[in-house]
Amino acid sequence: MAHKILEEIIGKNIARYREAAGLTQATLAEKIGISTAFVSRVERGQKKMKVETLYATAKVLNVSVDALLSTESSAAQLANINQLLAGQSDEYLEGIERMIRVCIEEFEPKEKFPSGS
Repeated sequence: MAHKILEEIIGKNIARYREAAGLTQATLAEKIGISTAFVSRVERGQKKMKVETLYATAKVLNVSVDALLSTESSAAQLANINQLLAGQSDEYLEGIERMIRVCIEEFEPKEKFPSGS
């Protein structure tokens, strides 16, 4: 039973990272040397990958194997952001960083705890 849950987690993560990378199942399958049908079954949690194939998949998706095994959504979100920013110019990345800082400062609570007044 636990193996089935792990297969589903891995499958969902592969699908999420593949889509974030803008790859089709066919393209991913071709890059790692397996069939499109196998990728589809893995993403649905119906098949498990060999360790070597899991590593190859992580490499193609530009994520760690840990990310494929993770149930933490924040890790997935950071990986998606990383995918979106990959290959951008330094100037572009600096602009994005400035915007993130402004958003954090703007939306950060002014008081950690209500003062009661």
